[in-house]
Amino acid sequence: MHSSVSRRRRGAAAVALGLSALVAAQGTALAAPGNGNGNGPGNGNGNGHGARPWEKYILSPSASRTVRPVSVFRTTGAVHDAEAVLQGRRTTLSGEGSSITLDFGKEVGGFTSLHFAGSDGAQKVGLAFAESSKYVDTTSDASTGGPRSRDGALTVDVDGRTSYTTPDQYLRGGFRYLTIFLQSAGTVELDKVSLQFTAAPEMKDPSDYANYFYSSDDLLNRIWYAGAYTVQLNTISPKRGRVWEPPSELWDNSATVGVGDTILVDGAKRDRTVWPGDLGIEVPAAYAAFDDTESAENALTTVYRHQRDTGELPYAGPQLDKYGSDTYHLWTLAATWDHYLHTGDRRWLSTVWGDYKEAVDFISAKIQDKGLVYITGTSDSVRILSKGENLIANALMWRVLDTGSQMAEAQGDRSLARSYAERAEAIREAIDTHLWDEEAGAYRFYPDSDIHPQAGNSVAVWYGLAGDAKAKRISEYLKTNWTSISSTAPENKGNPGVFSGSMEVNAHFNAGNPAADQAGVDIIRRQWGYMLNHPEGTKSTFWESFRNLEDGCVHCSSYVSLAHAWATGPTPALTFNVLGLKPTGVGGRSFDFVPHTADLSFARGSITTTAGEVEASWNVTKHGTFTARLDAPRGATGRVGVPTFGERIEVRVDGRVVWDGRKARTRGVSSDGTYVYVEGLRGDHRIRSKRA
Repeated sequence: MHSSVSRRRRGAAAVALGLSALVAAQGTALAAPGNGNGNGPGNGNGNGHGARPWEKYILSPSASRTVRPVSVFRTTGAVHDAEAVLQGRRTTLSGEGSSITLDFGKEVGGFTSLHFAGSDGAQKVGLAFAESSKYVDTTSDASTGGPRSRDGALTVDVDGRTSYTTPDQYLRGGFRYLTIFLQSAGTVELDKVSLQFTAAPEMKDPSDYANYFYSSDDLLNRIWYAGAYTVQLNTISPKRGRVWEPPSELWDNSATVGVGDTILVDGAKRDRTVWPGDLGIEVPAAYAAFDDTESAENALTTVYRHQRDTGELPYAGPQLDKYGSDTYHLWTLAATWDHYLHTGDRRWLSTVWGDYKEAVDFISAKIQDKGLVYITGTSDSVRILSKGENLIANALMWRVLDTGSQMAEAQGDRSLARSYAERAEAIREAIDTHLWDEEAGAYRFYPDSDIHPQAGNSVAVWYGLAGDAKAKRISEYLKTNWTSISSTAPENKGNPGVFSGSMEVNAHFNAGNPAADQAGVDIIRRQWGYMLNHPEGTKSTFWESFRNLEDGCVHCSSYVSLAHAWATGPTPALTFNVLGLKPTGVGGRSFDFVPHTADLSFARGSITTTAGEVEASWNVTKHGTFTARLDAPRGATGRVGVPTFGERIEVRVDGRVVWDGRKARTRGVSSDGTYVYVEGLRGDHRIRSKRA
């Protein structure tokens, strides 16, 4: 994991200086873009963040890692001066059943410490934890996966001045509310409560993000940072995972669940286990926010180390050690490419390459007469699939072969690279032949199914399997499944799609037209804004799942995780698409800067390539003028896409005309009508367009 706050701040200052010069030279408001609501950078609003206004959205604690509750949610029984403990003064609880519930104001995780200033003799105090206000009680919400509906409460023995910190196995990985209650008939005086934050164990300062995102939309900014924080809470020490089988009482988070010192798991509260499907979203999210490739590598290495002799990869890592999912087998292979794309690390790739090939052979053996994968390992994310030629399995198979061809080339195996590429094209043709429904404008769940699934159609567009014409139609189809609060998954009884919703967000931005870009922004605002602002949520993290409004409940089980990695799709989508910065090509030294502006007026942010940090910003005026700034290391090569907004435009790079509205004026410049592309840019550049 990389930490680059001083470099980032110097870079931000350099960008600000460069943009100021651009303002003076060209008369644009790029250096201080505003949206009319006082949220633009450099607006002197007194928020204390100066030239880095995005830092106000960071939810992570600072280097001390000490977090304290911010308010009292409620009390029961005899509680005197309830808010005193928030200031380090004495709050008194008297009588069995008296309780105080403290609110940390956001999801937190780690070791809880209490200090009691005194008591009237030996007393017993209980501690109970909850992510949602709905499950605040004197028993903790559920995390073990055992037969008990709730986890129970810890007991603290208090006798006079007493200090207490939760033992290692009772680390609570995710909660917002802490209920402290008397289990005996006496009195205790509580004067200190804090938490030692344990997520992202290799980050010296959890608030020191390697990358950033900032735009003209306050809600999108909040969502980006809430997604980043969700991923951070899902980044743990491999020695602090969930024990399986479940303990007979309470919970136990002292299991070893992988290799290394930091690892990506699926949930903060639970399962605290490597799940390959989640990695499909989590690996790019951890990269986009933190340039955290170490945790991803350890998660993938863990999965490969548990590969069976048949070539089958696990459905879930240790200690669950589950098998029997062809889709999750494929997600591991797909995430392997993501990690390699971010790092260009041939050394690591060579350590798993033999396993990767065996895994490809294992799943390729399931290709039958139609030329499609016929799944027999039917476990999946939210339901057991039927055996057969399932869409998402085949879309992932295409992705694996397509990207596997590039990795084989990097490994020097040109024969295998050609074979993978040819087989990828054969899978694509079979999918189009047997699964495409021309009337619906979407792919079928199975060849004979009337369902057109959210997940499979989204993956087909996100990864580029569907051609441009199909991608646009699929984007329009997916919008027909939206409710007032979310996207939905027809393959899951029309419930809101969270994992599959993360896929859909990325699909819209890759559908190749402005209407789809706007759909991507709209569903992020609608669904992730709903989760972020819901009164029963954490106000800081995104959920494993939720229900439709007509069901009468949002979270119908306290076992549901409210800080879940597969829900973080908007974070990389906003960086890679709205800002437009994303890594491309093998080796980790090339990138795109192709903004999908939708209805925003500005965005700025960064990614980290293997050559160093790339920062970019763009601004669109009401009159359609587009101005951008790119700051990149000389060792990285970029492609810039300047949006045309449906007009004939002139494009200048560093003051030089490179596109005159009809044709290129220099090499490496082209247009597809939606963008004017400028290839091969290195270093720092200013880009400007206007109607020709």
